[in-house]
Amino acid sequence: MISITDPISIIVLIFVLMVALIIFATIKIRKSKQKKDQQINDAFGKIPNNNDEDIDKIDAYHIYYSSSIHNDKRIDKTTWNDLNMDDVFKRINNCSSSVGEEYLYHILHELIHDECSLQRREKVIRWFSSHTKERLAVQKLLLGIGKHQNNGLSYYIFNAATKKIKHSWLFLIMAILPVAGIILTPFLIIPGLILTMASAGANIAVYYFVCIKIENELENMRYFTSLLFGAKKLQKKMGKELKQYGFDLENSLKPFKRLGGLIPGNVKQSLSELEAFIILFKAIFLVDLVLYNNTINAMLKHIKKLSELYKIIGEIDVAICVASFRHSLKHYCLPVFHNEKSIVFKDMFHPLIREPVVNGGEICNDSIITGSNASGKSTFIKGIAVNNILAQTIHTCCAKQYKMKLSYVATSMALRDNIVSGDSYFIAEIKSLKRIVEFAKNQYCTCFIDEILRGTNTHERIAASTAVLKLLHETGSLCVVASHDIELTEILKDIYDNYHFCEKIIDNAIEFDYLLKSGPSRTTNAIKLLEYMGFDKRVVDEAVALLKE
Repeated sequence: MISITDPISIIVLIFVLMVALIIFATIKIRKSKQKKDQQINDAFGKIPNNNDEDIDKIDAYHIYYSSSIHNDKRIDKTTWNDLNMDDVFKRINNCSSSVGEEYLYHILHELIHDECSLQRREKVIRWFSSHTKERLAVQKLLLGIGKHQNNGLSYYIFNAATKKIKHSWLFLIMAILPVAGIILTPFLIIPGLILTMASAGANIAVYYFVCIKIENELENMRYFTSLLFGAKKLQKKMGKELKQYGFDLENSLKPFKRLGGLIPGNVKQSLSELEAFIILFKAIFLVDLVLYNNTINAMLKHIKKLSELYKIIGEIDVAICVASFRHSLKHYCLPVFHNEKSIVFKDMFHPLIREPVVNGGEICNDSIITGSNASGKSTFIKGIAVNNILAQTIHTCCAKQYKMKLSYVATSMALRDNIVSGDSYFIAEIKSLKRIVEFAKNQYCTCFIDEILRGTNTHERIAASTAVLKLLHETGSLCVVASHDIELTEILKDIYDNYHFCEKIIDNAIEFDYLLKSGPSRTTNAIKLLEYMGFDKRVVDEAVALLKE
């Protein structure tokens, strides 16, 4: 029996309670870690829910990189928009950090025509696919770096000099004054106290005034601190394994090792007494303002190392992301690159379609794909174009087999009038086709065109389309065109192969199988669709009569 009046009994009771509390806390922490691990594992291989993602907060690295470094293998904006590549990015993006998702968005634009580089990326993807324990550990570290959209870090890689604070040496002098006052006080109490209080008050005012002006920049520096902290832990945990795949984290971190823990905390007010004390201390001695320019100077001095660090973390995050993307697909394959002017595919599908109809075949020449409305020809050529891009960026194809020649990808599809520039739809089409011709003249391309020159009358459209398609054929590139103009299949039959999609009409219902077939289309369904969609019979009959006439 423990007596509450016995001091020894009280000590024992306290000790038992403390042990019990430690055990309870340990169990809770362990369960929390297990739950977090389970959540990470459950998300792997699942389709990410990124529909609300704001691309304007993710594209910064690509924009700055593109404006600084030329690459003639970079997908242009027209092709990117034609193929809804923002949505393709969202479908793939399962990255754990902002660096990872910004880097993924960037590399999806940059076609790689060096098979060795693609194979290096492939080795990392495979390693994380087969090493679950290590992948989980890396993902937890990447999650620690976190997602902070609009983090601004990519801007510093290319434009750090513009973010420096002018006359920052004044902050150092001001930070020394309170220290000088404290040292002076034991010898001259009144002057020492006045100097300490006056300089501390002035520093607090300056600190908050400047911090309000550069709050975004300070947040960017805090994200950089998170990146350094996560990278250091990653290097410590898996540096040797990563170095085998060309990721020398130790070397890229070396110039920034002394910057660890830089600018911690938050400038904003908090109810936490401890944080309030830290903020007050930083304000009196202008800690953030002094260290801010030091960090900028370190970035400028070692900009190549900073860029290398960013790319390493990006590549690692992207490798895990691609491994997850592959596991989420109906099936996938690695592309095979050959030197023939052809695309060979088996059970190919578009990654944005949840329940896709797969297609197989071989496009070994310039081709025209005809077919009825809604039969699947546009989705098919978009699927081929997207797979060509994924093959040459993340080394992954949505198919069971995919062979192609390394090539630039250019499209002309989702065009519209441009009110700002004053371009009509037809002018926009001509400009779009002209850029494709220029691409095809300068390098081997796979060109995808949907409804060529639909913005003008039938006779001129067929004449102009024939001339443009002949010119594209002469470049030696591979051109795939989806069109309603059956006339083109006859005029260009000697230089363009023909394929088609079609439908079946059963009991006044239209059924599509979405399967690619050889030869030109022999059917149309525009008028039948009027009837199928419930138009008045008089309208349908009049359309049929006019067609016969």
